Amino acid sequence: MGGGGISRWSPSVLPLMLAVTIAATAQAPVSAVRADGEAAYVPTMTFDVASVREMKPDPVGGFTVGGHFEPANGSTLRLINNDLRNLLYWAYGGDAQHVEGIPRDFYWVTFTVEAKSDSAAEERLKTLTKEQIRLEQQHMVQVLLAERFKLKMHWETRESRTYDLVLEKAGRLRSSGAKPGEDELKRWGDRPIPPLYQQGDSRRGFEYIAHGATTDDIAKMLTMQFGAPVTDKTGLTGKYDFTLKTYQVRSRERKEDETNPWPPLDTAIEDQLGLKLVPSRGPVPFLVVDHVEKPSEN
Repeated sequence: MGGGGISRWSPSVLPLMLAVTIAATAQAPVSAVRADGEAAYVPTMTFDVASVREMKPDPVGGFTVGGHFEPANGSTLRLINNDLRNLLYWAYGGDAQHVEGIPRDFYWVTFTVEAKSDSAAEERLKTLTKEQIRLEQQHMVQVLLAERFKLKMHWETRESRTYDLVLEKAGRLRSSGAKPGEDELKRWGDRPIPPLYQQGDSRRGFEYIAHGATTDDIAKMLTMQFGAPVTDKTGLTGKYDFTLKTYQVRSRERKEDETNPWPPLDTAIEDQLGLKLVPSRGPVPFLVVDHVEKPSEN
């Protein structure tokens, strides 16, 4: 019952065509009591109706991947060609690379999910804070996965690779005040344009487009691309506008005879934004899948 109580995608070698919102990175479940002694918010809302269809896209020919809540603070969810890692991201946040236990028969399968709650749920969401809305939306997907995919999982905290995002060249990152163009306004329609989003494909390259993005937004984007948590240690507090055109993520992936003029992401953030990733180590939450089944369609 909806009244009762996350272009997200995971990095892939597949030629994906997408425009995906860079969503806030969530962490493992928190305590029921906050540090200030107040009771933590407990989400209870679920979808009223949901359709789940298994898709078998052609990994060679390319396919579209996308997804969002409509509106961003609402209870209607549409996901297109999301694999299980992506679905787990929508349900639990965190880094999709830190997921273990996905069965092999889920590797090359995606799902299209359409789900919604009733009008009472929409009205209730209007009374909540941004963080409470995020918790409710995640809870909706968690219940959907438990019911339709028979998902059982647990969290483990492990020492693992992380990165610090630091300021390498002051003055490269600027607030240009550039407004969204007509193409962007048409693409996003009545949805709010996020401060930082991605579009493109793995054959041509990706563009990271920012309108008022913070360095924390940039760190979250880099977390998703580099497969490890990135902590913002730049000390910058501004909001920035830019377009990064990149091909591949790491410089070491580039072949000597590569003709694509766009730089890899790790080079682009330093040369164009004046930022740098410094390797580090730290505690990282891992989501471990204990059991999951392919859902029956409806």
